Amino acid sequence: MQIKLSIVALFSTGWQVGCLPLHSQTVLDLTHAMGESAITWPSNDPFTVTKVFRDRVGEGEGGFWYESRDFSQAEHSGTHLDAPAHFAEGKWRVDQIPVSSLVGPGVKVDMTVKVRQDGLDSLLQLEDLESWENQYGLIPNGAVVIVHTGHGRLYHNRTAYLGYPENLEVADKDTENLHFPGVGEEAARWLVQERGIIGLGIDTPSTDFGQSREFPTHQVLGASNVWGAENLARTDQLPPIGFKVLAMVQKLEGGSGGPARVIALLDSGAGDMTLNSGLAGSATYFSIFAALALVYCF
Repeated sequence: MQIKLSIVALFSTGWQVGCLPLHSQTVLDLTHAMGESAITWPSNDPFTVTKVFRDRVGEGEGGFWYESRDFSQAEHSGTHLDAPAHFAEGKWRVDQIPVSSLVGPGVKVDMTVKVRQDGLDSLLQLEDLESWENQYGLIPNGAVVIVHTGHGRLYHNRTAYLGYPENLEVADKDTENLHFPGVGEEAARWLVQERGIIGLGIDTPSTDFGQSREFPTHQVLGASNVWGAENLARTDQLPPIGFKVLAMVQKLEGGSGGPARVIALLDSGAGDMTLNSGLAGSATYFSIFAALALVYCF
């Protein structure tokens, strides 16, 4: 308890910490860089940036370099978090999500084979999760489930990533012809009710599949104050188990979602491919301390 309170006190008082000497291979950035080519939900306006100043000020020894830009983006653009309030009235907006609900043990569910067999409109179903647990063990309470569909490799090709059919001319803000994998309603409900997850991430534009019209997975997550992370990067590099997830969303007051730096901290025994007591339990206080310190260091 003394250690816990000390760690909380360090951050609540704004105490500065140095970067911890963690090996670079233990940290995986699941975030796409935000720029003018970033994927935005089609009905929203794209990311824009304006250079205010980028040049040297003054001459000689008294001169210095200065840069500044203005930018604008939708809440649901690039790698971002959906707050529960996005599809559930009265639930957490991004500034209301407790920090403790943004850090948790991670598991990766790989559905790439299913997508290859069934096509872009594939759904992660309950039987897929049961099959995963038969191989790797129970998904721990308070986990962040990352769904790897393989679709993330197309992120820098907007037409392919949004799944617009070839040779079909679509409007800039078309949402009728989207095709990409997602998570089925039954699977989402089971993860929330039976496994008590805190977050659900995916390497596509939405936790619901592209042809969804009522977004039931969003509704299920939101109703239980569970966030979603969309447009994740490098999910192919995650092991099935043995890592922790930090989803540091921008603390936008009243936000239905917001840009996020999502990071995975791989445990030294991640290659064992079995759930151990360290993963199945809550993250240690030191691990959370190290994770939060990393956010300050980036």
